[in-house]
Amino acid sequence: MLVVLTAMPIGFLWHQSAVRIVHHTIENIYQHASQAVINHLDEFFTDANKVYEHQERIQSELSEVVKDRTALLHHITNVLNHHDEIDYFYFGNMEGGLLSAGHQGNKRYFLIETENGKAGQLNHFESDHFGSKGELINSTANFDVRTKQWFQNATKVAYPVWSNIYAGAFDPSLLGITLSKAQRDDNGKLLGVWGLDLTLNTVIQELSKSKLSEHGDVVLFYKNQVILASTSKSHQPKGGALTKISHSTAPILNKLINEDHNKGNSLLLVEHKGQEWAGFITDYTLAKSDLVKIAFYSPMTDFAPELVTAQRVAILLTIILVIIAILLGRKAAGHIRTPIQSLTQAAEQISQGRWGSQIAITRDDDLGTLAKSFNKMQHNLELTIHKLDSQQQETKRLNALLAQQNQELEARVKERTQALSTANAKLQQMAYFDALTGIANRRYFWQQLDEKCIYHRGWLLILDIDNFKHINDAYGHLEGDNILKHFTATCLAVLPEKCLFGRIGGEEFALWLADLSRKEVEAITQTLLTALIQTPYRNDGISVVISTSIGASRCTANPQKSYAVADKLLYEAKLGGKNRAVIELDD
Repeated sequence: MLVVLTAMPIGFLWHQSAVRIVHHTIENIYQHASQAVINHLDEFFTDANKVYEHQERIQSELSEVVKDRTALLHHITNVLNHHDEIDYFYFGNMEGGLLSAGHQGNKRYFLIETENGKAGQLNHFESDHFGSKGELINSTANFDVRTKQWFQNATKVAYPVWSNIYAGAFDPSLLGITLSKAQRDDNGKLLGVWGLDLTLNTVIQELSKSKLSEHGDVVLFYKNQVILASTSKSHQPKGGALTKISHSTAPILNKLINEDHNKGNSLLLVEHKGQEWAGFITDYTLAKSDLVKIAFYSPMTDFAPELVTAQRVAILLTIILVIIAILLGRKAAGHIRTPIQSLTQAAEQISQGRWGSQIAITRDDDLGTLAKSFNKMQHNLELTIHKLDSQQQETKRLNALLAQQNQELEARVKERTQALSTANAKLQQMAYFDALTGIANRRYFWQQLDEKCIYHRGWLLILDIDNFKHINDAYGHLEGDNILKHFTATCLAVLPEKCLFGRIGGEEFALWLADLSRKEVEAITQTLLTALIQTPYRNDGISVVISTSIGASRCTANPQKSYAVADKLLYEAKLGGKNRAVIELDD
């Protein structure tokens, strides 16, 4: 009973402690993963608004551009090629006509436009990234862009506005969301509406980057339990209709939602087909208008299969040891009981006066026989005690073996905890640093810049690699990525130590410098430009001289205003022939 009462609580407490550690670690992983997804989605939708922020500065030029098809198509393809997250960019005029360019992936491009630039037949062509008209894919009659909801919504306000999610005109299974903005001339006359599309396929690609295990999934869904995007193929839209969460369409997700009950950022555990699943649900505001939820879930065996096996082995071993201890105890009790009864009978005979003080004397009468029996009983008792000592040593050996196995199990738990901590660190690296160049990503750079501008004055420099699109076209995207890494390494080699350097776009970088004089900033930019020219990228017979254009402005407590100034100066550097820096003049 002592073995049972000791072993069972210890085994139970160890098991519960190990389970709590695993659950807490998985919950931390899910929290970091959800933040990483939110950061990716924020960048995803922020990039769309950035297009209209750039266009706001050239409103007068755009008023003329929209009147000429060639200039309009050039502007549309230029924006599309500089913003990978955008799937389609287009303009609808006041005559019901539409001119649109788009792409799927990095290789297939499309041109969509109405005939004669007016309402009527809408044609869908193969194209390239310059918008050249290729083979006709299909057409639709009686198209009038003025009847579209996104067009009408944009004409009512002066700022960009998001549409509801809707099916594509040519492919109903391709669902998307539109950010549209009206174009007016200097007198306020409405000239048409700009529109850009983000498809849910692109959102799914973002979610796939955050899957935590082979058999797990990440799902983005409305509060009314309609799935917007999912890494699971079984959740994909069918016939242009989104999948509704139910026990038949998404059984695990349905159980997690029922278990959630607005717990908020807590680990959820459900059973499905005899297997335990761990899940996590958090809120996200999609496109700054629709409140949706992000759900992660994976089978527990994906996180700690060795721990589950070890737990089962430990429980089985504890049960076996308890059974062995009970059997040995019963056997030992039998060995002890017999000599005790004999001793009791002998003591009873002596207490009755049938055994004298000379009981140790050997005699041939009944008293001698009793003495001999008593002595023999003592001898048997001694043998029994020796046996009990041996059994006690065996019990100690078994306890030591159990303690050793517990230590080994604790070591495995510690090793698994260390692995999960390493995974947490990796997720943090993914959330704050650019995966290609290793420097601060867009979100982390702006976050750090906001903090620095509170306490320090400095300079904000915007760098854009010259002719990077042509480099990509000439040498391929793999070499393009290597050139981005080479550019980053060259910059870091000559930049001051106490600076903030980050990648905020495809080939666009940002640099914060402590408060220096304009002459010192000019010297730093000249050193950087010279280093790039003197250090061309070389690989397997390829040699590419890299240059960059730089816009530099004083960075005050309003970084957004400083960015607008630096971006404008960058534009001047580009117009001035590139490979140069334009620095804001002193007050």
